[in-house]
Amino acid sequence: MGTRAVYFFEDENDKSYYGVYKHYDGYPQGAALHIEAAKKYAWQLPRWEADEFAAAFVAANKNHKGGEVRLLPNFEATSIDMLMDDYHWCDFYYIISWDDYDKEMFVRIFESRYDPENYEESKHWHETASMRHSEMLRAYAEAS
Repeated sequence: MGTRAVYFFEDENDKSYYGVYKHYDGYPQGAALHIEAAKKYAWQLPRWEADEFAAAFVAANKNHKGGEVRLLPNFEATSIDMLMDDYHWCDFYYIISWDDYDKEMFVRIFESRYDPENYEESKHWHETASMRHSEMLRAYAEAS
């Protein structure tokens, strides 16, 4: 079974988000590497366009057999909270944005938590970390 995650790429200028679902390796160690891989396909930073980085993320992480990475449909018509209610079966979600002050990507990590006795009624999202992408690589990917 995969560790499922949703990645949201935020554009600070107009506060829009672009979402991508990935079926495997959604834990923070995998996420740090997936985000890093997308840099190869994206505009050279510090140029940041959330929709373009979401497309780069798909290009970098798509399984050539298909099916494990996809853009989320109709996302512009809803909020992250509403969308994550629909994706309640995921294990993590991430919000990735550009920090103009530090000239680096910034990542917020959310993990699902629940009471095993009452799964459907108790599932909630909790922000577990908030850090620069370089810190995420050091904390998670290099430690594994």
